[in-house]
Amino acid sequence: MESVRVYRSVNNTDRFFGLELADGVLMLLVFFFAFMVNREGLFSNAGVLALAYFGLRALKRNKPEGYVLDLARYVLARRFKGVGAFDETESMKVEKA
Repeated sequence: MESVRVYRSVNNTDRFFGLELADGVLMLLVFFFAFMVNREGLFSNAGVLALAYFGLRALKRNKPEGYVLDLARYVLARRFKGVGAFDETESMKVEKA
């Protein structure tokens, strides 16, 4: 029986400069925001992008794949933001006799 050659990187996610696709989208948003705020500051915007890149790399250090995407889902989840409104029937606990 012949052995089948299996590559180790089959199950890994695609990465570009150590960032996943969701991280690349976040970097793209930082890029557009930086150039909307300061259109002519090429070097300062490059510094902001570099800080965002190294900040993401530091945040993702020793974390599982998809960590930033899960963190964004957790932050944007509405269930922790507030309590829903009560109905009148729920607020009236005292029965009239």
